[in-house]
Amino acid sequence: MPHDYKYKAFISYSHSDEKWAGWLHRALEAYRPPKHIVGETTPSGPIPARMSPVFRDREELPSATNLGDKLTQALEDSACLIVIASPRAAKSHWTNEEILTFKRLGRSDRIFCLIVDGEPGASLKPGMEEQECFPPALIYEIGDDGELTDTRGEPIAADARKGKDQKQNAKLKLIAGMLGVGFDSLKQREHQRRQRRLAILSAASLAGM
Repeated sequence: MPHDYKYKAFISYSHSDEKWAGWLHRALEAYRPPKHIVGETTPSGPIPARMSPVFRDREELPSATNLGDKLTQALEDSACLIVIASPRAAKSHWTNEEILTFKRLGRSDRIFCLIVDGEPGASLKPGMEEQECFPPALIYEIGDDGELTDTRGEPIAADARKGKDQKQNAKLKLIAGMLGVGFDSLKQREHQRRQRRLAILSAASLAGM
């Protein structure tokens, strides 16, 4: 990536979605980009050999009026922000503050979402407002003064809900966005890896017999 960030990503989430955040954290740090693209330069910078470390705050924030030095520094040190999007996150003051802080760093285009529950755009539909999964700071663009405007943006999102991208494809879509590469190329490479693993397991099973 153009800047030598300490973290590949900062995961922002409501602590009610702790299980999703834990899964994503492990999935990202375990992922290895295909060797043949490592080192290639994309709009997001050189492709790394690993997708770690990833920052995830594991503690409830204390009663305070701001994020504090630790989280603010971690946001500054992160190449991108990943938001676990759900109705819980949409109502979370701290998730909203983390998004707003990251946008104020001038990196709105480096925010990615993982939808795990609720419905994007539900806040515009009478009677469905409680199902909105995007926090306000994600929905609205930021102005030159660092405050949110009335202009709605289009968050970049992978969808882990049933009947949508689901977990595996959602993970690859996020990684493709982080790296600045095509989703299809990562998916094809993942399929080839899976086929190789199956072939090795089959060979080992036959040898055991």
